[in-house]
Amino acid sequence: MQRAREKNALTREKSALTRARRLPAPRPLSRVLERQRPPPSEDSFGAEWHSVRRYLVDSWKDVVRFIPQDVLSGVTVAAVALPLNLALAVASGLPPSAGLIAGVVGGGIAAMMGGTPLQVTGPAAALSTMVFALVARFGVAGAAAAAMAVGGMQLLLSLGRAGRLMKYVPESVLAGFTTGVGIKLLDQQIPELLGFDYRVFELAQMMHRPEWLHEVSWLSTLSGLAVAFLVVAARHLKRFPAALVGVGIVTALASYLGWDISRVGEVPSSLPPPSLPALQGRWLELFAAALPLGILAAAESLLSARVTDRMAPNARPHQPTLELLGQGLANLGSGVMGGMPVTGVVVRSGVNVQSGGRTRLASFLHSASLLFVMLYLSDQIAKVPLAGLAGLLCVVGLRLVEVGTLVHLWKEERVEAVAFLVTAAGTLSGHLVEGLAGGMVIHAVGAWLHRRRHKPHPSAPSQEQKQQGVRAVLSRAHAAARHPSHLEASPHSLGWLRHIKSRPLMSSSSFVHPQAAVIGRVVLGDHVHIAAGSSVRADEGTPFHIGANSNIQDGVVIHALKERKVMVGGEEWAVYVGKNVSMAHNALVHGPCYIGDDTFVGFKAVVHDAVVGSHCYIGIGAIVVGVEVPDGRFVPHGTIVDTAEKAERLPPVSEAHREFNEDVVDVNRGLAAAYRTQDGEVRQTTRPLATHNNTEPTSGWTNWRRSRDERF
Repeated sequence: MQRAREKNALTREKSALTRARRLPAPRPLSRVLERQRPPPSEDSFGAEWHSVRRYLVDSWKDVVRFIPQDVLSGVTVAAVALPLNLALAVASGLPPSAGLIAGVVGGGIAAMMGGTPLQVTGPAAALSTMVFALVARFGVAGAAAAAMAVGGMQLLLSLGRAGRLMKYVPESVLAGFTTGVGIKLLDQQIPELLGFDYRVFELAQMMHRPEWLHEVSWLSTLSGLAVAFLVVAARHLKRFPAALVGVGIVTALASYLGWDISRVGEVPSSLPPPSLPALQGRWLELFAAALPLGILAAAESLLSARVTDRMAPNARPHQPTLELLGQGLANLGSGVMGGMPVTGVVVRSGVNVQSGGRTRLASFLHSASLLFVMLYLSDQIAKVPLAGLAGLLCVVGLRLVEVGTLVHLWKEERVEAVAFLVTAAGTLSGHLVEGLAGGMVIHAVGAWLHRRRHKPHPSAPSQEQKQQGVRAVLSRAHAAARHPSHLEASPHSLGWLRHIKSRPLMSSSSFVHPQAAVIGRVVLGDHVHIAAGSSVRADEGTPFHIGANSNIQDGVVIHALKERKVMVGGEEWAVYVGKNVSMAHNALVHGPCYIGDDTFVGFKAVVHDAVVGSHCYIGIGAIVVGVEVPDGRFVPHGTIVDTAEKAERLPPVSEAHREFNEDVVDVNRGLAAAYRTQDGEVRQTTRPLATHNNTEPTSGWTNWRRSRDERF
């Protein structure tokens, strides 16, 4: 017995030691305090660069998931970019190799380090006129030096987080600049297309004398017009490389028939060694001359990034600080290798999106494809007619001229139209800085006049009163008490009694808990689950639509303002909820409102006067007011989204979010069936939906609505 007791005691001691080994070691106090510290502010320098690093790492992690799509897209974009790079280099007064080097080196670095995964970087038509002026002043080496200067400026802008400031450049100034560039590009390329040295202005003066027709090179004109016609005719075929096909056909015909027209000439079949441009002590002068170019290149890249985000709403939205960093490194690399300044380009980025590109690998493969062409197809590139590239550039120039924007500004806000014209005139005349400054000043004056015309409401408190906590300042008349004898007529004209008496229209497979309130004209689709304690009130704004397989959980309130609608399929709805939508506990949805299919609205979230796209995920306690949220976006927990800019910057929804909503939809569909079984009968309405498999608005619903209106 004594041995048994000793053995048991030893066993208990060993078990205690084993449990002690399994217990986690106590955390140091410094680590505990570190976890209790509040996170850094989003405006702090450290938080910004932490976000940049995380963005870059996460965007590279996406690459392995979409390799086949990115390979196809990268090759397609290269087919479009190749003739553009050659043409823009020639238009800038540089050898064609400068455009290829810029696309290979600059495009590759920007693809690896940029802040817009789907953006394609290379030479841009918007910068070609400024590069041409620098080449005329500093020589061919001036373009490479300008690229390095632009890269240094963009790195400084990135360190200063200036990407956030670019959003304040008005649309009228940007449109005026691009229009001026387009007209100037046409002025440069039309003579090349016709095969003589006259400028457009000089040509206009000779139009009354037909002798100038004898100086036209008709073979050059035919080559350029053929390329331009094919590009314009195939503009709706987004994935068809019309520019490459057109230039290739013209090159083959000119070579086979032996046409005597100007060609691109010799192109190096290898990348040159890295070197600094030789400017012989003129670096400071060049830096001053390239300052406007650096600012415009940064603005062009960020503008292109914003457009790319709109074209690909399901992709990762751009990070402006990282975008400027990537563009700066790209320009430095292009300059060191003898290339020309580069920027993000909307045309090539649009081709990338249309071709199915999903990650930054597509942009990188575009540069790799250009390198392959440079190494192994340089002899064929040397035979390309310059007139064919001129025809392509004429199409690009016409597309840059924004006549529609000018007409719209002239009708809506003439001060902004004047800013447009001043900027365009400055660009055309070569006084770019003065034109941009003049446009910005006119825009500022217009904004000041607008504020003068729209003074704040008299009840708005002063700044001092706001600091003291005063919300509004009202006159004594606003505080007068109502006379007891006053009697206000009942508002029967608003039709609220008719709304309340209207009965919901339910599918036989939907379920409304007895402790839930569904009032007024509400259409419930198949397998809809309205949980206990929820309130769906179509008594003020009406009617409501809740699509198939959607669920309204405990404490959710759905209501709408009177006479405010959303149009869906040609019919008006105060609140329209699509299919497979989940509204978690205590969420508030207040119309006018549209919520797309497969969307999740989180606990205590608020959606008011908004349009939420499909496959979205609204986090816990988030507020979405007065905006349109694109498809496939995630609204982080506690975030307030009340401007279009905030909506555009929302990150994409993850697969985990999508799967979570799918699970919630499946569970609630099962709960609806279980509750119906518990009741012992399937809930039926007086008149079921016309087609149970289609919960869209039907003519049956319209007729039912008309009959209810006649009764009440």
